[in-house]
Amino acid sequence: RRAAEALGAEERLAELLGLPGGDRPEASPEPGSEPGPAEPGPGGSGPAGALDAEGLDRNAETLRELLEESVAAAERQLFDLRTAAADDSRILGALGDGGLLPPGPDVLATVEYLGEHGIPALPGWRYLAQSVDPADHAAVLAARPELVDGVVITDPGSHARAREVLSGAALLPRSAVAVGTAAALLAPVPAPGSQDAGTPGGSGVFLVPPNPAMHDEHAADDERRRLRERAAARDEEIRALAARLSADRSLAARIGSRPTACPPGRRAELAAGARA
Repeated sequence: RRAAEALGAEERLAELLGLPGGDRPEASPEPGSEPGPAEPGPGGSGPAGALDAEGLDRNAETLRELLEESVAAAERQLFDLRTAAADDSRILGALGDGGLLPPGPDVLATVEYLGEHGIPALPGWRYLAQSVDPADHAAVLAARPELVDGVVITDPGSHARAREVLSGAALLPRSAVAVGTAAALLAPVPAPGSQDAGTPGGSGVFLVPPNPAMHDEHAADDERRRLRERAAARDEEIRALAARLSADRSLAARIGSRPTACPPGRRAELAAGARA
C-alpha cells in the first residue's frame, strides 16, 4: 500500500488525469483499515490531489496509455528540435565567427598572382563590400554574379595585361574564376533579348541567396545573434523536454510493473490478514 501511495503521490499523474492540486477533501479512514495517508476523496485522490492506492489501481490503465502517448509525442518533439538545432548549427558554421568570410582559394590565388605582377585587383566579394552601396548589392549580384564571385581589376588600364599574365600563369583553379573590371561589375543589367541577355548576369540568371557574411558584415552579425539566441532557447526546451521524457518513461515502467508486483485483490487480502 505504501508503494502504491508513493507512486500515486507523483504530481505528474495528477497532471495527466487533470486532478486539482489540493482542493480534494480528505476522507476519514474506514474502521479497521490499516493506518496510513488519507483514504480516497472524490475521484480516488488523496491530499493535495494525489492518487491514493485505490485511485491508482482504478486509473492505472488510463495512466499507462496517457504516459505512452506523452512519451511518443515528446520523442517526436525532441527529434524535431534536435533536427532544427543541427540546421542552425550548420548555418552558424557557414556564417563563421565574425566579420566577412574569405573568398574561395582560387580567387585569392588569382588576386595574389596579379598583385605579384603589379596589377591591382580585389576579390569580387570584397570589392562589393567595400565599394558598392549596400542598397545596390542585390542588383549587382543579380546582374554580375560571375564577377562578384570572381576577381575585379581596379585599374581599367591593366585589363589587357591581366589577361595576358593569367593566360600563361597555369594557376589551374578548381572553380570558374571570372575576371573583369569594376566598370563591368557595375554595368547596367542587359535588356531582355539583347546579346548579353543569356550570359551570366543576364535576364536568365538567378542566384541562391548568398551568404551575408561574404559581403555584409552587419547582416552577418545580426544573423549570428538571432541564431545563437534561438539555439539557447531551444537548448533549454530540449533539456526540459528530455527530463520530462525520462520521468514519464520511469512512471510508465513503475505503473506497468504494478500488476506483477501486486496483482488485483492482493492488497485487500494482505489488509484482511493484517487485521486478523
